[in-house]
Amino acid sequence: MPKKDKVIGLVIEDLFTDFAKELTESVRKAIPDKKNTRLIVISGKYDNGSDVGSLGLYKSVYNTVYNLGAICEIDGLIIHLGSLDDSKRDILETGFFERYRSVPKVLVAARLEGYTTIGYDNRTGIREAIDCIVNVNGITEICMLGGRKDNYDACVRKQIFIDCLAEHGIAFHEDMFENSSMSVDTEETAARLLDRNPGVRAIFCVNDSSAVGLYNVMKKRRLVPGRDILVFGFDNTRMSSEMKPSLATIGADSVSIGQRAVEMLLAKIDGEDVHSELVPTRFYGRGSFEYSMYDFSIKELVSADKCSIYRLFDDCFYRYGAGYTDRESVDLRRLYYEITSRMIKAMNDRYLGIEEFGEIGRLIDKFFDEGAMEYTDTEKFLSSVKRLQEGMAIVQKMRAVNINSYINRLFLRMKDRAISVLAEKNVNEIRKHTEGEDRLRDFLIEASHPDLSGGGKKHVLGNIGMLGIDNAAVYMFEEPVIFKQGQADIFPDHIRLVCAMKNGELYMLPEERSDCRLSEIINRDELSSKCRSYAVFPVFFRRTIYGFFMSEIRDDIYTRGEYIAMQLARAIFLSGSWSSEEFRSK
Repeated sequence: MPKKDKVIGLVIEDLFTDFAKELTESVRKAIPDKKNTRLIVISGKYDNGSDVGSLGLYKSVYNTVYNLGAICEIDGLIIHLGSLDDSKRDILETGFFERYRSVPKVLVAARLEGYTTIGYDNRTGIREAIDCIVNVNGITEICMLGGRKDNYDACVRKQIFIDCLAEHGIAFHEDMFENSSMSVDTEETAARLLDRNPGVRAIFCVNDSSAVGLYNVMKKRRLVPGRDILVFGFDNTRMSSEMKPSLATIGADSVSIGQRAVEMLLAKIDGEDVHSELVPTRFYGRGSFEYSMYDFSIKELVSADKCSIYRLFDDCFYRYGAGYTDRESVDLRRLYYEITSRMIKAMNDRYLGIEEFGEIGRLIDKFFDEGAMEYTDTEKFLSSVKRLQEGMAIVQKMRAVNINSYINRLFLRMKDRAISVLAEKNVNEIRKHTEGEDRLRDFLIEASHPDLSGGGKKHVLGNIGMLGIDNAAVYMFEEPVIFKQGQADIFPDHIRLVCAMKNGELYMLPEERSDCRLSEIINRDELSSKCRSYAVFPVFFRRTIYGFFMSEIRDDIYTRGEYIAMQLARAIFLSGSWSSEEFRSK
């Protein structure tokens, strides 16, 4: 079968984590729609070998997804394995990467000699935060909730933390530091850190997820982030803005790490000479640690300086521009300038007519209808509006301008639209979650009773459409594969595309069309040309691997994908002995 699209593979650990989700989304959005490029996400499980028993076996079998010697005909790879360092070079040079030795690769958050890497410039953001803590807030009692010892960024951030303290004459000792799993399960380590440092007034968390456990411990001790202890994390995930209070954090400054990885990889694929880079970072203040990167002056406000207004936009809508923007999309940055400059002009002219008032209101509505709130946080936006509103009020008072009520009504419109957009989004997310749970329940009920329709495994897969995923595929081996520890070539070269969801329609494939090489699974004609990104999940029960569930990437698949594959495998196991004849047309 001739290859139609360019394929980029994203290899990561633990798809359900906030960092993995943020990275995947930034990579997905950075791929231009018209470039005929597809994304396949290959995600396994973090496994340091410490887990034994059922959990250890589960991770080992799950991670066979990494050993797919020909998961697809890949043109380029973006790789993020959190524990990747020089000691794990064999991961890149043996096993499933052996096939891709000459394929262009970009490694994320790693520093390996001989490979093109993209990572954070950890130092700039951390130094900015520490400088503010010491110089602005006068705090010297600072601790760090660190990460795993095998994680490159965690080690780098610890050393930078130590260096920044030294720059301010603060001596570091190990009691000020505690390693963590870098997940949300950090309560025990956070509690030990607080117990050893009862007078701590600021804590740097190695990533946003680790701050969750710290928040929980602080709540139990009636300590409030931002009031009793300044808290800030790293990665600037969306989760950070949803925490209560919102978590101050360090993140990419002008371009996301995923976007830059895509740009570098596409350049390498085109034969360009690409060198390793560091993405600049900055500190984003929020409820747990208030901080404003940019504060305009009254002079700048009155002059309606274009650069100043754009800086206001960039400071508030900091996620804008972190992905590919189609030329047909509305330029929100330009629209924000139009709204703000018109309001300032009216203030300077001391007049705002009813027609102009209505036109600015229409532009505000368009601004939010085009998804402006996707690029900021609620608190960040409301704070920015408040600063702008207070600045205009000062100017109007100085000039005795009498259009304050009109201006305030426009600001109120901004706030109302922002809150209504977010409320609608929350309602939709709850509704989608409930619908997803209901659909999965109904699928399991139907799949658990194949005897009622005489179906067997074909009956199980024939109900995939009940899951509500518009674009998906189930690939099954002719015979199930039994996992054996240490076996290199675990999968056969061929597999069957048993069924596919294409734009909401379920197709059960006949035998003559189902067989294909494992390397072809991402470019099958049965997959929708409208869906450009997929994640692949192994379908297995205990040691028996039946095949793969491949789903379009959407918000719920990060948390539901693995569970769907797990339940699909359980339903197949319960349906009886394996027979490949079931999938062949009669």
